[in-house]
Amino acid sequence: MKIVDATWEKRNLGVLAKEVTLDIGDTVSDLEQLNRLNSEYTVIRVPAGSVELMFKLEDMGYRFIETIINIQHNHKDIGSTLDRITKRIADSITYFEMNETELSELWQELRGGIFYTDRISLDPAFSVDKAAERYIGWMSDLLSQGGKVLGCIFKDDIFGYFTSKIDAGNVNRVDNIGIYKNYENAGLGVALVNASIRYAQNEGAKMTVSSISSNNMPALKANLAAGYSVTSAQYIYIRHTSGED
Repeated sequence: MKIVDATWEKRNLGVLAKEVTLDIGDTVSDLEQLNRLNSEYTVIRVPAGSVELMFKLEDMGYRFIETIINIQHNHKDIGSTLDRITKRIADSITYFEMNETELSELWQELRGGIFYTDRISLDPAFSVDKAAERYIGWMSDLLSQGGKVLGCIFKDDIFGYFTSKIDAGNVNRVDNIGIYKNYENAGLGVALVNASIRYAQNEGAKMTVSSISSNNMPALKANLAAGYSVTSAQYIYIRHTSGED
């Protein structure tokens, strides 16, 4: 069991938060540690199939909110899984590193509600507006840590973006990717994912990893269509308390 003091969520969501990742070897008795957490909002990541842990968490007042599906692309035969029309679109898309003005425009897009299926947006204790501020805080932290936010252009217009951070092992991670509201039904999702993979390969990364919520099936389908494969999954449980439990 790994317990992290999620200090960034105080800024993003206004609550004291803890993030807990359970391991395959953890037992029901190990969960007693959770009763000693000083947390107003606790997020538990459970290995898929750990039924005993899941049932115990429910007994303790935790609620299931999503499954996180971890995916990976090995940068082989990029674009080979695309149909003819999608490949033509993908080949015409360009990307660029966003400057401060373009990031400000992206923050406005986020505040316009382009994400509404994540666990923060769906949680009655929070809101779509809170989720937007959380994404902005998340990407601001990423930029301060050496990551990048890149805009994507199709037919001379910015229609979406993706993030990138390549680690010391040359593994690229895409933590966030999205399409602007005016283009969400334009059929550009697969091409956007393809652009993020092409960028990582051009930067020398040997593979790209990411994760998708089970609450966002269109995003999962787009990533699989772009050539990603599923590597693992985690069940996500949450609990809201007064912070004194």
